[in-house]
Amino acid sequence: MKKFLLTMLMGVMALGAMAQDGKFTVTGSFKGLGDTVRVFLVDANGEMLAQESRAIVDDKFDMTFDLTDAATLHVFGLENGQLSRDNSFSVPALPGEHAVIEGDANACTMSGSQFYVDYQEASNLIEAPQKAARDFVRECREKFESGVPQEEVEKEFDEKYPALEQAVADAVLDYVKAHPDQDASAMLLSDLGSDTKHMEEGAALLSERARSSVAANMYKGILAAAKKEEADKAQQEGLTGNMAPDFTLMDINGQPLALSSLRGKWVILDFWGSWCKWCIKGVPDMKKYYAKYQDKLEILGVDCNDTVEKWKAAVAQYELPWLHVYWDKDDENCDNPIALYGVRGFPTKVIIDPEGNVAKVIVGEDPAFYGILDEMLK
Repeated sequence: MKKFLLTMLMGVMALGAMAQDGKFTVTGSFKGLGDTVRVFLVDANGEMLAQESRAIVDDKFDMTFDLTDAATLHVFGLENGQLSRDNSFSVPALPGEHAVIEGDANACTMSGSQFYVDYQEASNLIEAPQKAARDFVRECREKFESGVPQEEVEKEFDEKYPALEQAVADAVLDYVKAHPDQDASAMLLSDLGSDTKHMEEGAALLSERARSSVAANMYKGILAAAKKEEADKAQQEGLTGNMAPDFTLMDINGQPLALSSLRGKWVILDFWGSWCKWCIKGVPDMKKYYAKYQDKLEILGVDCNDTVEKWKAAVAQYELPWLHVYWDKDDENCDNPIALYGVRGFPTKVIIDPEGNVAKVIVGEDPAFYGILDEMLK
């Protein structure tokens, strides 16, 4: 759920000029940005195309990017050197298009080439249900960050969010049905996030031309990622009660270490990274429980998405006393525990019993994890 919450919070904000082939241009004024902004250009697959700082004057900007496919541009002002969510905007980016953004965090409008005129019209129609869903997601995230147990937050989310999600889907599908040939309709489907059912329903409403447009590549990429996440979730849920998939990775001393070599003890398989604040936040409790059950418990930390240097530095900095291995995502010959365990968010902790069976999988830094551990190991 955390990954989904963060994705929603970072999602596209509902916001004729000359177009240049292969270039995307955004101009305008957004109050509160300051004199320097951080820009992130992200493609439909979540890959970072550009990540840089840009100087602006009087909150006005004129930025051009080389672009060959659909993407999303996120622009953040800075507050005390940190990205400011309150002073930011996001805009769909298409090659050969020009977006004009005007406003502030409370009200932002989009114009420019015809695509953006159409997209603004669509955004106006879905604004109310989208805001209700966004506000609820933000409330859940704030509750989680304030210490409310993850299980309680997830329960409330599961009870209330489906109706809010349906309201957004209804508004999006109504627009797409009325404008099946617009590129804006194809782009609008990406606002459905991980709602694969309604995204596919909306795609079926598009004309063949719109479905084959560059704008459609955005929802297609998001749809593919959402389907993979659904598959990973199903795989992860199927682990409990079955033998833990084995893998071998290099440990921190450069020696191969197989998960199966730890058989005979309880094992916590901890998927983490130095970049993950919730992973680091859980370190003190992990140390406490490692010491408490050291006679019958082993922890195997699997570092993900770090460089080797950052991984080793983090192990040393936080004085992590358990076993560690490194997953090199760029090595095709390297075992892939992320795929084996359907890891969808960080941290993910997998409790494995002494016989090598998966006893429990917990995603996120949830205090309930330690109660579960006490119950199993007492």
